[in-house]
Amino acid sequence: MPSVPREKLRARSLQTNVVRVWFNTNPFKPGARQYHPFCAMSLIAPTSDTREVLRLAQHLVRGMYRQGYRYKKAGVGLLDLTHGNQHQADLFSQVDPRSKVLMVLDRANARFGRGSLGLASSAWRSSKG
Repeated sequence: MPSVPREKLRARSLQTNVVRVWFNTNPFKPGARQYHPFCAMSLIAPTSDTREVLRLAQHLVRGMYRQGYRYKKAGVGLLDLTHGNQHQADLFSQVDPRSKVLMVLDRANARFGRGSLGLASSAWRSSKG
């Protein structure tokens, strides 16, 4: 059974319509400057493509990040999930033929262990050490 959210999304034939990003400073640290931003953005068309989700998440983080704060937690949420075969297609969108590569990554990670392969844009590092 896949254990990474993006693999779970594709394994269950789900797609996301909204990406939400948040991060927090430590609210229990007296005297520390506090900052708790969050932002969500809808996609043009639903996707289960990790590259699209990462691209949008990185865009949102760049818009919210502020120097000088000591961040403690961060997260990415995928909202408004739909079944892969139940969405209205966009007349001008095209299916990216490289999307099949993600399924290969999923299968390799299932076979060789979680974190064996990943996308460089996610600052991925092998968990095999």
